[in-house]
Amino acid sequence: MKIIGVSQRLGISKFGELRAQIDTRLFNFISKCGYVPVPIPYYDLPKKNSLTKLSIWLHSIKLSGIVLSGGEDIGKYKLRDNSEKFLINYSIKKRIPIFGICRGMQVIGSYFKVKLKPVKNHVNTLHTVYSNKKRFTVNSYHNLSLKKCPQDFSIESKSSDGNIESIQSKTKKIYACMWHPERYKDFKKFDIMKFKKLFY
Repeated sequence: MKIIGVSQRLGISKFGELRAQIDTRLFNFISKCGYVPVPIPYYDLPKKNSLTKLSIWLHSIKLSGIVLSGGEDIGKYKLRDNSEKFLINYSIKKRIPIFGICRGMQVIGSYFKVKLKPVKNHVNTLHTVYSNKKRFTVNSYHNLSLKKCPQDFSIESKSSDGNIESIQSKTKKIYACMWHPERYKDFKKFDIMKFKKLFY
């Protein structure tokens, strides 16, 4: 089966430990799509050394794709920011597909020189998004959105208030959405289809 590497969110435990973790529902979603999810490690070392260690890990495992997961805002943990930007660069060079979720879409936008903007009423709610004259309801847990579509990407969907909700690269196998496909009791068919199509 194909292996999908998953970036992890960072947080400080009550013991003062810097911990990397993933919502188990994301593992369930990826497994439901027919793939094997594997956590991508972070190495808490000076930047050059941490990225060297990450590069060695990536070369040791044959990934068929990478998921940039949701979590804290960009800027909170430089370790994660630097590692995920390295992952994007590595994936592009190796032609490995990337699926970005919420923060993952923000990181992709940032990598392609797009700034973020604050948005209102997009936290812990459901809202309608529009795509090619179709509309569907998605969850929403973010305070920030892309100011514009990155160059050589197309907008796949927008929210009713005009914010970009999903994007697709025109030249690379990169897709990203601002909602969380894993945070549904029953996973949505359109998310599963999009995931499978990207990593096929």
